[in-house]
Amino acid sequence: MKAISDGKLDVFEDVALEGAKQIKAYFAYQGSEPRYLNKARVGATAISAYARMRASETNRMAVELASGKLLEHVQEPKQLKGK
Repeated sequence: MKAISDGKLDVFEDVALEGAKQIKAYFAYQGSEPRYLNKARVGATAISAYARMRASETNRMAVELASGKLLEHVQEPKQLKGK
């Protein structure tokens, strides 16, 4: 499985942080204009996407680590007698 580059993760992290700011702005806003709610919804989606991407990358790394450790302990099959 191909790793997600650090550059892509950094970009998504920046977007997620901006999303958190938009959510905070929505909670602080006392008016009735819907754009604050819409920005907060997009911000929540950005945070969710970043969290899923980071979790997927962490899982990929864990699988690679586990498979590497497993391969260290696997012995090569012995040759069958007479062949």
